[in-house]
Amino acid sequence: MSEIPLCTIVISSPIPPDEMESLETSLKMNQVKVQKSSDRVLGVDDIVVIASVVSGAAATAQLLDYTIKVGKTIHNWRRKLREKGIEPEGKLQHPQRPPLDLSTATDEEIEEWLSQG
Repeated sequence: MSEIPLCTIVISSPIPPDEMESLETSLKMNQVKVQKSSDRVLGVDDIVVIASVVSGAAATAQLLDYTIKVGKTIHNWRRKLREKGIEPEGKLQHPQRPPLDLSTATDEEIEEWLSQG
């Protein structure tokens, strides 16, 4: 099994620690591995989202499954924050794609961005 970084979720607005934990927990409940970035910046929370996949033909299907799970988790997390009056400012990052602004992106744009892997 190999690990493939899907994206880094970088939150630049002040989000309560329990809300960041909620995102991490939701991802983990969907069997998505997460880790904190080693090069942290003061005032920024970031989570590296990692897919653990087997190699071969099954890997593509597994990656698609991970991207759907991550997309839905981010959608639900943003919706819950917004219901509480919190606007999550941040972005999705990947070395091979331009970053995606989480505060302005639609759910569909997030799904499309994640599926470009």
